[in-house]
Amino acid sequence: FDLQKRIDGVEIGVGRYFNGRHWVGPIEFNIEHKCLFPGGLGPKTFEMGTIMWYSDDENNKLYRETIARMENFLKKIGFVGDFEINCIVSKDHIFPLEATTRFGYPALQLQTQFHLSPWGEFLMALAKGKNYDLKWKRGVGMISLLAAPPFPYQAKEPRQSSKGMEVIIDPKTFNNKRKNIHLEEVYRSDKDGKLYVSSDHGYVLHVSSVKNTLFEARQEVMNIIKKITIPKMFYRNDIGAKFLHEEKPKLKKWGYL
Repeated sequence: FDLQKRIDGVEIGVGRYFNGRHWVGPIEFNIEHKCLFPGGLGPKTFEMGTIMWYSDDENNKLYRETIARMENFLKKIGFVGDFEINCIVSKDHIFPLEATTRFGYPALQLQTQFHLSPWGEFLMALAKGKNYDLKWKRGVGMISLLAAPPFPYQAKEPRQSSKGMEVIIDPKTFNNKRKNIHLEEVYRSDKDGKLYVSSDHGYVLHVSSVKNTLFEARQEVMNIIKKITIPKMFYRNDIGAKFLHEEKPKLKKWGYL
């Protein structure tokens, strides 16, 4: 058993890329949705969906009191890559939960929607410890996982698995919204050219969107999902809803936004 002190507040992550000497690019803020069912119910999963936005405000309270304080240490150890701290924040305190010293998933998939600069150039600059003027979109992003049994567990016998099930995506949607659809455990058959689930985990694909508002991003993601059919598929239809109605007003009131 893990016994933890319960803190009432808002769970939010703050991250940024580091090139071994200093921060590069915008600050990333994200809110994860780890529970399997809408409303934050059910067992914990890898991740059912995330909302995200970028900012260039280095005076932001949450940024200054979390990862900005890590700069000297990251420089000392020569860290290169994406660095994030996930926290519970309340009116008066910030409680760090975990540090993620790698690409986050599905944060990375959503970052591909924000980044306008070529990834190869950006990552090479980081690896060489150089500055890089990363071009990025302003707005709010949302990403949602489409899963199938036995997710979030692993199948113990074939009949529990969705491996081999066909993934049907409306051709027009697939062509027009290809950058919004992130295939994970999916393969295209050489025999018939169709898409199929490729593993026993049920971690099938993500759908993402970046728009001016979270409402617009949610709307686009839901419209794309309606054009996708996978036997027994499921997803959370409330990604970002709690943020709009409860968490955003709190974060503004407490001075984090």
